[in-house]
This record gives sequence, C-alpha cells and structure tokens, in this order.
Amino acid sequence: MKPLLLTLATVLLAHASPDAWLQKGLITPEMISAVKSELGLSTEQEASMQSILNAAREKAAPMETSVRERQQELNLLLKDGKTTAEQAAQALTSLLDAEEPVKQLQLRTLIELRDVLNPDQQKKALTLAPGRLAKNDGIQIRVHQKAEKLRAAVESLGIKPTLAMSERGREIEGLVKAGAWDEADAALDKLAKESRAEEPAQDETPDFTRLEPGNTDLEELRQRYTRVEEQAQQLISLPLIRQFLKAREAFEEAKEAQDAEKVGRILTWAERQLGES
Repeated sequence: MKPLLLTLATVLLAHASPDAWLQKGLITPEMISAVKSELGLSTEQEASMQSILNAAREKAAPMETSVRERQQELNLLLKDGKTTAEQAAQALTSLLDAEEPVKQLQLRTLIELRDVLNPDQQKKALTLAPGRLAKNDGIQIRVHQKAEKLRAAVESLGIKPTLAMSERGREIEGLVKAGAWDEADAALDKLAKESRAEEPAQDETPDFTRLEPGNTDLEELRQRYTRVEEQAQQLISLPLIRQFLKAREAFEEAKEAQDAEKVGRILTWAERQLGES
C-alpha cells in the first residue's frame, strides 16, 4: 500500500490544521501514518483506507481546479490598483464558495477514515499521534503537503510530467523513503521555486508572427520538431510548459493548414525558449 501521507491532495488538508481536527476528535492520515505500527492495521483496513483516499482524490480534482482559478482571479484583482472593494469582495465570495465543497469532502473523508478503525485503534491514534507528530516538528506533514501541492499543479497541465520533473520527483521520493526529511523539504522548496508553480496560469498564445521561419524544407522541419520535442522533456518551469502547450496547438493548426512558414516560426520560438531555459 502507498504511504497514507501521500494519498490525500493538499486541498483536503489545507483548510484546517491537524490541531483543529484533533480538537474535534478526528483522525488525519498523518496521525495514522505516525502510529501505524502500533495500530496493527489489517490488510482489509489498509485496502479500505486506500479506496477512500483514491475516491477523495478523484472528487477533489475538479474542486482543486475551481479553487485555484478563483484564487488566481482574486490575486489578479488585488494586484490591480483600480479594483474596487466591491469587486474584491465578490471575488473573495466566489473563492469561499469554491472552498466550501472542499471542506465538506475533507470532513466526510476524515470521518470515513476514522470509521475504518476499531475503537481501540481510534483511541491509540488520538493518544499517541500528537506526541509523535510533535516530535518530528511537523516536517513530515509539511513535506507531504508541499509534494501534493506541487503534484496538483503539475497535473493541472493535463499532460504527463516531463522527464526532468519525473526525475526530480523520484529523487525527492527517495529522500522521503530514506527518512531524510530535511533534505526532502529543501529539495521540494527548490523544485517549487524552479517550477514557478505558484504563478497564476496565463492563457495567452505566444506571438510567433515576428519570428523568422528558418529552413522550411519538410525534412528539416521534421528534424527541428524532433529536437524540440526531445529538449522540451528537460523543462521544469510550469508557465513555460503551458506556453509550449499553446504553441503545440498552434503548430497542429499550422500543420493541418500546410502552412510551412507558420510551422517554422513556431519552431523558431520553441528553439529560442529552449535555448534560454
């Protein structure tokens, strides 16, 4: 079974701290993981928990998208000096409305997880977990929340992670498995910074019109495309990857229209971006 800490998306835990849930008597995946050896979970219990968490992640995906979009809208308004208080308030209301089903899902999921445990296991989790979590200073929670937040940002692209992203992810996973929490935390911070995951998504298609098409011989265009495709697998920056996705859409349209010059201009743009990245 996958580690329970890796299964709940950040959106399920971001709206209430573990302490707040503990005060209500609920048991988080972090608490279960912290005292898993003492709980003596059966194979059936672990499978049931994994099923609950998988279902929660599936339901959370569109909710995560909605929350991010509302958050980005509010951020943009707040950066605009012409935004009125009424406009900002409406955007905040929209964000809170988007967060409400997230909180409902969070609550239902945690209760379902709790109910998989028998009364004795619940008592052990509530009694032993707080001290265990406090001992590690919450770093495990931070690492897994950061990892899930980054995962959600990457998955929002709608494509498989690039090879470079996958390699970095495996390195961090190795650190986690080795118990090197400080190193994993630092590696996640570095990856989040390099990936620019916190930046709002931009939907503008790059401007290719002012670029030179370069060699538009059909075979040369194929070779250029292949090189671009291979080099793009080394990209880490999510905003740049989004631009490449827009460029790919334009490329397919130009290809369908048999517009070799436009294809060449798009490839020139891509080649320059890759040269600067």
